[in-house]
Amino acid sequence: MADCGVCIAGPMFFLAGLGMIYGGVQRYLLEQKIKNIPTSKVRSVAVGLVEIFGKAKCLDSLNSPISKVKCIYWSLKCEYYKSGKHGGWRDFYTPSTNKQFYLEDDTGKMLIDPNGAEIDIPSDLTSTGYLDDKGFLGMKRKTLDPKILDYLNNAPDVLAKFKSHSHTELRVTESFIAEGDPLYILGSAEPKEGASSAVQQENLIIRKGKTDQIMYVSDSNEKKAVEKIWWSIWPMIVGGFIFAAIGLYLLLDLAGV
Repeated sequence: MADCGVCIAGPMFFLAGLGMIYGGVQRYLLEQKIKNIPTSKVRSVAVGLVEIFGKAKCLDSLNSPISKVKCIYWSLKCEYYKSGKHGGWRDFYTPSTNKQFYLEDDTGKMLIDPNGAEIDIPSDLTSTGYLDDKGFLGMKRKTLDPKILDYLNNAPDVLAKFKSHSHTELRVTESFIAEGDPLYILGSAEPKEGASSAVQQENLIIRKGKTDQIMYVSDSNEKKAVEKIWWSIWPMIVGGFIFAAIGLYLLLDLAGV
């Protein structure tokens, strides 16, 4: 039985380690592209991988679902707490928007397609609690933020998802990019289908390119974006080597080497 456990654990540790190393390398390559590609003004954007910085501007009317803030993007992360030996927070509902919007600077505005983008923004609202305050033997318990409960009461389909976990503690996190927020974007500028404007930037759209496969959106400037990515690289790479080394040791030990 012990050998059987090693047979499973060895490959799992090794593959998990390789996956973490690969992820760290990808973060490093993204950091290098952000550092090495100069920031363009909207008016100067040309076809290819570009970096721009400005302010978020709505193309269509959009409000965050819980805070009701006018925004160009929002996401929710809804989790329930699973108790036990292998417990922890588990996602059960993670909607987000992918509507196009503009980035505007002092030279003009550029259409942005966030579909498939990495959106690197902090959370704007986080609440932990239950759907109601009726606890065990009539004891009171903490409920979710009233704004979240109001949102759920006006969204029956979403409320049904929450009710399936009503007996457990819940956590809801809302994140959004409000209109007017500073915004950094790294992506591929491509011609818009059917566009024929005399203004160059109106003929282009920035999206995740088929070649570079990069679309990064952050509410930080370039310097802060690089710092955030840098701090995510080394835990992944170092942790990956540790996991891979443990897995390799287990496999070699099993093989009697």
